[in-house]
Amino acid sequence: MGSRLHIDTDGGVDDALALALLARSPVEIVSVSAVFGNTYVDQAAVNARGVLRLAGRAVDVYIGAGSGLARRPVERMRPAHGVDGLNGAGFSQRWTLPELGRGHGVNLLAFAARRKITGLFLGPLTNLARALLDDPAAFRGWGPTVMAGAFKVRGMAASGADFNSWSDPDALARVLEAGVMPRLAPLDITSQVTLTREALDAGVIRCGTPLSQRLGRAAGPYMEFHRQAWNSLGCHPHDAVAAASLLAPELFRFEPARLRVILDGVRLGHVERIEGPPNAEVCVAIDAPAVEALIQDRLFAELPAAERTGT
Repeated sequence: MGSRLHIDTDGGVDDALALALLARSPVEIVSVSAVFGNTYVDQAAVNARGVLRLAGRAVDVYIGAGSGLARRPVERMRPAHGVDGLNGAGFSQRWTLPELGRGHGVNLLAFAARRKITGLFLGPLTNLARALLDDPAAFRGWGPTVMAGAFKVRGMAASGADFNSWSDPDALARVLEAGVMPRLAPLDITSQVTLTREALDAGVIRCGTPLSQRLGRAAGPYMEFHRQAWNSLGCHPHDAVAAASLLAPELFRFEPARLRVILDGVRLGHVERIEGPPNAEVCVAIDAPAVEALIQDRLFAELPAAERTGT
């Protein structure tokens, strides 16, 4: 697949796995924006930059929204990701990264949409929702892939919704109403894929790179959280599964749907299917064993000695 990608990330463990997966695949990562979520936005940006640099990708990374459209208080400590998003393996903030905005006179996301650069959104949709105010026509029918939704499974947000939708439900609602036609990869699908501790440890040793070692350190507490929350044998690499849908679309089945988001009350952030013309596509089926194999093979394939050491 020769896609050109813009990635929006909130800097957590599964974000790092997704970025590493894409960096080791035949795609061009054109640009990256960061958003609050699994950690605060500045840290999310440097985590993305650090992962991509260790993977040999020099990509422009921009700092986006630090809170949701409704400006609710932002959680600073995510139990699966730690304060720095990578459970103590996060990257230093010694770099000064540019803010997401109207560089060169145009919003970066609108620039990507108008040029048919594929969008992948791994955190709350605040950056996209804000960009819609500047240039709504640019995004009509764009169809970015979005990690969002929990229909028959319970998410880990306070309301039982998935964390991304709960963090900024107003942003997701705005995107659904604007004709963007996002393609949702919900928890129902991503939680069918498991990266076990044994596979992770073996992969880190086999691959032998500084990046794989850092991913291994970051994923330990993430896996322990999944064991306690879902009695899982490893972790569900949610964002990496969403990324895999771009690499191997034949392993996923999407169908049109009309969706709405609950914007208040005890079910805040829940995404529901309703009657009416489609405003999105939802992934409803996945070849989980094949996706697991794809993620493990791309993340932890044995590299030549020169590439392992960076020489």
